[in-house]
Amino acid sequence: MFKKKLLAEVCLVAATMTLPVSQAAEGEAKWNISGWINEGLTRYDDGQDSDIAQLSDNGTTLGSRITLSGGFEPEKTNLKAGFEVIIEVLSGTPNFAGGGQTTPLLFANQDNLDTFNGGDVGLLGSHAYIGGDWGKVTLGLQSMPTDNIAVLADPSGTIWSGISPIFRGNGFFIRGVGAGASNTTWGSFAQCLTTPGLGIGIDCNGIYRNGARYDLPAFGNFSVAVGYANDKIYDIAAKYSGELSGMTTLLNFGYAVNKDGGTNVGGTEADVFQVQGGLLHPGTGLFGVLAYQKEKADNATAGTGDDTDAWYLKAGIQKQWAAFGKTSIYGEFGSYNDQFGSAQVDGVTGSEIKRVGFVVTQDIGSRLKLYGKWEQLSLDVSGNAQAQALYGGAKDLDLATLGVVVFF
Repeated sequence: MFKKKLLAEVCLVAATMTLPVSQAAEGEAKWNISGWINEGLTRYDDGQDSDIAQLSDNGTTLGSRITLSGGFEPEKTNLKAGFEVIIEVLSGTPNFAGGGQTTPLLFANQDNLDTFNGGDVGLLGSHAYIGGDWGKVTLGLQSMPTDNIAVLADPSGTIWSGISPIFRGNGFFIRGVGAGASNTTWGSFAQCLTTPGLGIGIDCNGIYRNGARYDLPAFGNFSVAVGYANDKIYDIAAKYSGELSGMTTLLNFGYAVNKDGGTNVGGTEADVFQVQGGLLHPGTGLFGVLAYQKEKADNATAGTGDDTDAWYLKAGIQKQWAAFGKTSIYGEFGSYNDQFGSAQVDGVTGSEIKRVGFVVTQDIGSRLKLYGKWEQLSLDVSGNAQAQALYGGAKDLDLATLGVVVFF
């Protein structure tokens, strides 16, 4: 029962991030409102200053959101059709592309935290689908097959408090960096190539895109999907969800190619391969999650961060010590390598962001999660004397968060 509940919870999360199929009777249209509110109180210490701020928590996708979904089965057919519209809570700060609004914490820095006194909502996704025994086709602004590949294969259900991308502190300034340095934020050393300008380290095709997606019919515990998105971005993903040797098991594999290239490093195209596996032993409650990403830009400018890799490990225990819900305690470690981006950045030839964290999550029933988290980011840079002079004194960033998630 414990094992089935966990697997059901993870499947529910995956469904809300992809494409739910309505169970409406033939010809009868039904719709639903669902989502979650994810808020956190974070204290940061960057080695120079410290402060406390309340922010919508954990970046885009897992931040607060509202989903409107619906569907029906057209009469005299074997088809299912429907839609999904996703609204995300936003701040008033321009996003990484230079306009619009963004999720708090994803691109916030120490100097603009006091501007997050109010907010707005924005469109995260809007798409329609039609499906049958032959699979399902989806058109519109949506989660493409390789979105969340390195996120959702986590049978512990603790993704709201800890995932592989660097969301918390992403836009924070790195203190101790010398005057005149080109890379001044943590996200500038975690740059994606498949999605230029996105500095989250892993899940580098992890944004909603306008495109078309085809989900093949499920093959037992396996599923496969392929996609095409604007502009010239192709991807394919394969997933397994089931039980291996008595353990709840989730496996995700994904490959994406951006034929427009890795524009922050030049080049003709960028490729990203990702894999994540998660195991949970129902008897002991022990669980572990491992994610890996390899990303490369072809024909990039010499001296750029055009060949990168990153990995993330989460391990812990989950027990129902309290009658009202299970408790999860885990540690996490991440390494994000050579993601410094543009050509000849201050003589930098290599970089690594190290990430460590410790988390306690408490479920209260099925619709409420409370969590406390401490995590630290540290930076190591290799290169010439200029690189060492500018970045050798970089100070660590410590973040302590108390968060709450309410599902509806």
